[in-house]
Amino acid sequence: MSVYRRWFCNCSGKPEELIYDQAPEEETLGEPCCERCGASPSSDPKHTILFRDEEEFKE
Repeated sequence: MSVYRRWFCNCSGKPEELIYDQAPEEETLGEPCCERCGASPSSDPKHTILFRDEEEFKE
């Protein structure tokens, strides 16, 4: 069984799921990033990023 990590940003007052960036010439996904404030797991100056681990992938 796999565990999936879902990233969220709370900059708007409620958790919104982050979107993964993908470079056009690369096949791998980049780091998830908030479309609203630009925060990511490695760059979160306002500490608004949180995550949830789930056993099943849900869209």
